Amino acid sequence: MSVSAVIVAAGSGERLGQDRPKALVEVGGEPMVRHAALRLLAGGADELVVVHPARLSLEFARVLDDLVGVTLVVGGATRTGSVRAGVAASDSDAELIAIHDAARPFIPSKCVRMAIASVAGQAIAAAPALPVADTLKRPTPEGRIRTVDRADLWAVQTPQVVRADVYRAVLDWAPGEHTTDDLGLVESAIDAGVVEGKIVLVPGDPRALKITYPRDLMMAEAVLAAERARRG
Repeated sequence: MSVSAVIVAAGSGERLGQDRPKALVEVGGEPMVRHAALRLLAGGADELVVVHPARLSLEFARVLDDLVGVTLVVGGATRTGSVRAGVAASDSDAELIAIHDAARPFIPSKCVRMAIASVAGQAIAAAPALPVADTLKRPTPEGRIRTVDRADLWAVQTPQVVRADVYRAVLDWAPGEHTTDDLGLVESAIDAGVVEGKIVLVPGDPRALKITYPRDLMMAEAVLAAERARRG
């Protein structure tokens, strides 16, 4: 099935301590957005739509100009707005849409392939995820602390892959919705009876960490160094 991947790369690098978007911050000598793009292509994406800040169109073009099938699109004021812009610019004949955060530059291509295969099969949406390992606590309004049962909790990563017809229907149904999780919109649409089908989670990977703070950047450098060492 044909896959259009939307890379959301319009976020700022403020929390990362940078004066440029995170997607252009280098890890191992290459911008994060390039790492992400190469892994999505290796995982089965047929085209990439990279959503970026308007003022940096030329720089994103320079970083990605040697890759085939890349379209650059100016992002919106919110993440959801950027996703909408990317989906609107994607190939109308694509059967699946894979939405990925450039801030997860080291998603293994096998995770991408598994998510795509799940939606190409019986599911209408899928994403890689890891079981929650930490003990979770929830403060109550009364000032007490309660332990949250983590037995059935998962930390979801990207790409989040959705059947293209389903996701376009979901976006039309919720034009003003803002979310940081694309599967959340699909879940709400299923609950409302707008679309039908099941969402599945496939095995994620710790290497697909989301880079948000300076400490995450240090971990990403270590991940890349370990990968390069294994390749010899």
